[in-house]
Amino acid sequence: MPKNYTKSEITQMVAQYFQSNECKNLYKDKCINFTGETKDTKENYSKVIVEYLVDHIDEFKKALDKCLVTRQASYNTDTHTGKSFLKNIIGERREEKIAHAMYFQYKDNSSVFGKILDYQVPLKNKSTDKGLGKIELISVKESSKPGTKIIYFLELKKDNSKETLLRCLLEAYTYSKIIDKVKFCKDFHLPFENIEFVVAPLVYKNDGYEKQLEYVMPLVNKLECSVEFFTWDFKSGEPIIEKMIRR
Repeated sequence: MPKNYTKSEITQMVAQYFQSNECKNLYKDKCINFTGETKDTKENYSKVIVEYLVDHIDEFKKALDKCLVTRQASYNTDTHTGKSFLKNIIGERREEKIAHAMYFQYKDNSSVFGKILDYQVPLKNKSTDKGLGKIELISVKESSKPGTKIIYFLELKKDNSKETLLRCLLEAYTYSKIIDKVKFCKDFHLPFENIEFVVAPLVYKNDGYEKQLEYVMPLVNKLECSVEFFTWDFKSGEPIIEKMIRR
């Protein structure tokens, strides 16, 4: 039977990342994926964590501002092709295969978050860079403002994922702070001055993530960037993307 934690124990798990100046790794901590309630105050774990982050939001932002990594090689990976994994997305590396299928479907055709520029975009500058992952998908869309484009940093989660919406949000936001946006725009021939950047969790439609929205929205409202939530599904053999609807 999983251990239940007190509110104080949960906040201390989060606080240690501030104390050790390791906020960039907070999204990886086991507590971010806890579900259920604290054993003393009966509050949702994600709610407790978000409350702590909101109370320390300036410190959190400043810590992540120091984590930028400029990749000397191009962010634009020319070895990524349009060959689809769609018929073989089961087994190992499922998330990567789903991302590849979405890239194949939407690299030339627009979705609710525009056209996908690339998948599995690397953040590391050198092999010794520890703890840096890859952005699952990055897309571009014309903005309603003339001459402006929107770049979406999409954090994809596979179906039946055990990760929380908070984990997905924190991972996407952290990656958006690590990537050198000026260098990224240069590599993809985009005008940095006319770009709006959006953090965008992308989760499976039938996994019930919309029920977790109320716990993460106080944090979303404190971030300096826009955040949009999307869901994915497969219909008639093709990936379908929709905006998340709160139920």
